[in-house]
Amino acid sequence: MAHTTKSLKLTALLIAALVVAGTAVAQTDVTLTRVTGTVKDADGGVLPGATVEARNQDTGLVIRAVTDGRGFYRLLNLPTGNYTMSCEMPGFATSSRSDIRLLVSQSPTIDFTLQLAAQAETITVTSDVPLVEVSNTAAATTVQTEQINQLPSFGRDFTNLVLLTPETGTRNERGYLTISGQRGINTSVTVDGVDYNNAFFGGTSGTAEGRAPLSISQESIKEFSVITNGASAEYGRSGGGTVNVITKSGTNLLKGSAFYYTQPNSMISDRRDGTKVNKQDKTQFGASLGGPIVKDKLFFFSSYDQQDQDTTIRVNPALIDAGITAKYPQLASGPEFVQTRDGRVFFGRFDLQASASHRFTLRGNYTDYEGVNGTNSSSSNASNSNGIEGMFSRTYVFAYSGMFGDSLLNDLNAQYQLEDTPRKNRPETTEYAQIRIGNNYYGGVSYLPIVASQYRKSIADTLTYLIGDHVFKAGFDYNDTGMDQIFKGNWRGVYRFNNVADFLAGKWWQFYQYGGLNGLTADQAGQFDQSQIEYAAFIQDQWFITPSLTATLGLRWENLDNPDDPVLNPRSVNANGSYNLNGKIADQKNQWSPRLGITWSPGDGKTVLRFSAGRFWSRTPALLFAQLYTSNGLRGTQYTCGNSSLKPNPCALMPGWGENFDPKATIDFSKVPNPTGLGVFVMDPKFKNPKTDRITLGFERELFKDTAISLDATWAEATNLERMTDYNLAYARNPDGSIKLSPVNGMPVFNSTRPNPYYGRISAYVSDARSEYWGLSMVLNRRFTERFFGFLSVTYSKDKDNDSNERNYAGFQVEDVYNLRDSWGYSVRDQRWKFALNSVWNTPWWGISLSGTYRYSTGAPFTATTQSDANGDGFTNDRPTVNGEHFKRNSFRFPDQSTLDLRIQKAFNIASTKLALMVDCFNCTNNANRSIAGGNMIWGNAQTPNPGFGKATQVTNFPRTFQLGVRFDF
Repeated sequence: MAHTTKSLKLTALLIAALVVAGTAVAQTDVTLTRVTGTVKDADGGVLPGATVEARNQDTGLVIRAVTDGRGFYRLLNLPTGNYTMSCEMPGFATSSRSDIRLLVSQSPTIDFTLQLAAQAETITVTSDVPLVEVSNTAAATTVQTEQINQLPSFGRDFTNLVLLTPETGTRNERGYLTISGQRGINTSVTVDGVDYNNAFFGGTSGTAEGRAPLSISQESIKEFSVITNGASAEYGRSGGGTVNVITKSGTNLLKGSAFYYTQPNSMISDRRDGTKVNKQDKTQFGASLGGPIVKDKLFFFSSYDQQDQDTTIRVNPALIDAGITAKYPQLASGPEFVQTRDGRVFFGRFDLQASASHRFTLRGNYTDYEGVNGTNSSSSNASNSNGIEGMFSRTYVFAYSGMFGDSLLNDLNAQYQLEDTPRKNRPETTEYAQIRIGNNYYGGVSYLPIVASQYRKSIADTLTYLIGDHVFKAGFDYNDTGMDQIFKGNWRGVYRFNNVADFLAGKWWQFYQYGGLNGLTADQAGQFDQSQIEYAAFIQDQWFITPSLTATLGLRWENLDNPDDPVLNPRSVNANGSYNLNGKIADQKNQWSPRLGITWSPGDGKTVLRFSAGRFWSRTPALLFAQLYTSNGLRGTQYTCGNSSLKPNPCALMPGWGENFDPKATIDFSKVPNPTGLGVFVMDPKFKNPKTDRITLGFERELFKDTAISLDATWAEATNLERMTDYNLAYARNPDGSIKLSPVNGMPVFNSTRPNPYYGRISAYVSDARSEYWGLSMVLNRRFTERFFGFLSVTYSKDKDNDSNERNYAGFQVEDVYNLRDSWGYSVRDQRWKFALNSVWNTPWWGISLSGTYRYSTGAPFTATTQSDANGDGFTNDRPTVNGEHFKRNSFRFPDQSTLDLRIQKAFNIASTKLALMVDCFNCTNNANRSIAGGNMIWGNAQTPNPGFGKATQVTNFPRTFQLGVRFDF
């Protein structure tokens, strides 16, 4: 892996600074909470010198503060949990409040009023944390332990609960979580304040690109918050929002759990149209245990979670052919295949409270996954034309939090993460090329095996200093991420046949294969072994101007050092048209992010107005860099032989044809001449990381006891968004020099002759796309009480862009690569309305609890296309022109979607233990949630649409499903 000398020197300098500083990391309010307030006497006068104490009821931790000249106090560095707070001062009765619950991302204001006392006495007050936080500038929604435990969640995946919060969705080509209209790859997930994002692919770590059923066990999650807007300067590398997960820790009480859930096939309904889904069975089971090792000092917590799923997929009957079975028995397909999706997660954590001022945490998370026949789920693949997917992820985190005196705090975390994703071919077909007959597939999977190993090393530090009315913060973080992968495309070779008869006769019409050039093997040509180094620093001041007015001002700096190994340079062209290999992926330097937040609470402290504005930079996944090395026309290429006339093709090199055909045969790439006309990948030398500027105005009001409403208006504009273009296209011209127009849709067409004949398509990564988002959201929140709690979120939004891709490394989304303005329209993420409701009701009868979630969203947009490549750019994303009007991108809509999930639970209290039996129902109304197949999104070339255009014929593969569960807690 290549690093610059400058990067190495800066890395050494930062590490040295850490050693000298003595440690610190984790962003204090990212994992912890704080409490502020004012102490007054009965007449309303402030009381300087009063002592305020917070005692954690679970771990015995005690934090104290003394009020200043204004009677104001601040308790910082508080782990989430239940507290007893007290305030005392000579001459006054001690005031005490118990069962105060502090949640992640909270900073509540708790005031005390002390009464004069003739003798020592304590006045105990029963009260809750104020619902409205008057000093918190961020717009965030917290999902608590009780909701995680009691709400039905398909697969016990906590990200399903994230979708209950406002301004969230998963409508994009990768299924990533999107927040506030931003691309999913620009959403950040942190666990205990530590980055848990996949630096190579984007998305969340430990998911194997969505194939693994589990990444983080829901059993190990204490709570999480979804920060949609107004994040402070502590948060970075995310132009979207942040999901901040807090894990469980042990307490002074030994506690444990065990659970088992099953979804047998007999409890899955038919689809709404009467068709059956594939036969499937799923089980999930696990346990947790946590408690003290040394009371009030040392604690442990551990959990284990396992999910096993088998799905029987019926293959297309056309794949079962007697002739193929007789001639090539190893390629013969059975009538079905079983796809497994088995995953395990083990989590362990130790917490040491060395003193009230110094705490240490060490935790690890291990995830593995195996998916036999997990590469393909299509019925168009023969039963043995598949792969075995795998993933092993290990994460280790160390954290320290310390207080030095009453004014200085230091927080440190360090992380090491390693993730291996071996992807293997089925052993029966490992010697065969891939055989494609029409749209059916036999033989090996053309790109398997894939060997990939990626890592993350990170360290971060935050110092907090209290002086007067100000809380100053300063910190930095360092991330070293890398990937070592061998991906060699179609190295097995792919034969294409029109029909079975041609296959049995060996008469293929096309063959293509990837291999190495200039003496390189396919493995060497397909290897990407590079790393990225990221640095960030921030400063921030939170100023408590008055008890009801708070301002936060911060500035963040980020720097990204990209790989140094040379890539093709489109600005350095030889006489024959070839590019020199002296280019450099642009480093991303001096990414400055100013942040501002203001809160004002007029009147009784039950109302708050919030304003926030800031810039947020995102990172570019390293996957986009891989093809700059592996597909540059120098290391490797794809060699293609075509034969539409069913006669031997006069390629320079050619596998057998007709009687000489061998499905195991490939070509010898050591004999491939240096070809021209190859497709290559390049990057704009001035490529920039995406940035998002956003402004949010919010209002929150406590309506009545335990219930509050919040309203937020958000504007966000993202620029420097990545897209792909083709540097080797030119408009076709008429004899008079004007641009030729397509007879299909009247739009400009491209010349079939490449301007640079040395290359074919020159796929270039550029960063000139943009998006704009407007959103209004409302949350009606009922705080957790003994009987009933939950919240309703409503979002109305408009999201537009000119390219919606999620780290696209192949196709183009814009119709005309030279007319980006024409592609401006609704993004694929746009959802005009979204409603999400969740509630839990612990009834007073017989230990029965009822809970459920409901989600509704209006349909996502799609683009109507012609039936052909109307402009000759090689892609069929051209739009029709009807009655002189050229259709806009994403101007049609999919049907609306809705899902109702319910749970009924019966609990048996046995001494100090609880046994719960539960029945979950997912998609209880068996809503069809119809979609539109790809073929029905084709308008066609005529003025009237194809007969099937816009018809929603596809019905969801997730019909009504019941799940049985049992849980034991002690």
